Amino acid sequence: MVAGPMESVEGGESADLPIGDVPVEKDTLTIYGFTFEYPKTRKLEFNPKFKRTDGDVAVKSPEKAVVFVSWGELERVIKKAPTIEAHAKFSLERVKKSVQGKMTSVDHKVMDVNGHRAEYNDVKILVPRRGLLGKGTEQQVTSVHVHCDRTGRYFVIYTTSTPENVKEQQRTLQEIVETLRCH
Repeated sequence: MVAGPMESVEGGESADLPIGDVPVEKDTLTIYGFTFEYPKTRKLEFNPKFKRTDGDVAVKSPEKAVVFVSWGELERVIKKAPTIEAHAKFSLERVKKSVQGKMTSVDHKVMDVNGHRAEYNDVKILVPRRGLLGKGTEQQVTSVHVHCDRTGRYFVIYTTSTPENVKEQQRTLQEIVETLRCH
C-alpha cells in the first residue's frame, strides 16, 4: 500500500547531514503514535497486514533501494531476547542464517534514539555463489534496535545495501533514526 495524504504529512524542511551531501527535502510519517522523517523523493509502502501493534513500512528510493521501519510488541520480543543487546544479536544471527554467508562486523555502537538506549550494528555479509557459475556477492546490513518501555513497543530500522548504494542507504537510515519519535 502506498502512503496517501492521511498517512504522510508534508514537512518540506531541509537539513544539513553529516555525510556532506546537499540538504534534502523531507516528509513526515505519523502513524499509530510514532513519527519519523524521510526524504521527500522516497515512496512509502506498507505491509498489507500491518496494524497498531506490529508492522513495517518500506521507505523506497526511485532506484529501488529500501530502508525498513518495523515495530512490534516489546513484551513479545523480550521473551526471546530480554535485552536490547540480545535482541540485536538475535536479529543478526537470523540474517546470517538466512543468507548462509560469512558475516563480519563493520561497526557497532550504542546510541540514543528519542531518549532510549539503542543498538547500532553494521555488518558485511559475503553471500556465497549459487550454482556452478557466478561469484559470491557482498551485502551490507545496517540496523538500529530500539526498545520503548513507555509505549511497550520495539522498533528496528534496517537496510540491506550493495557496495554501490551503501552511502545513500545509510544516509536515509540515519535521517529516519535521528527523527524517530516513539512517544
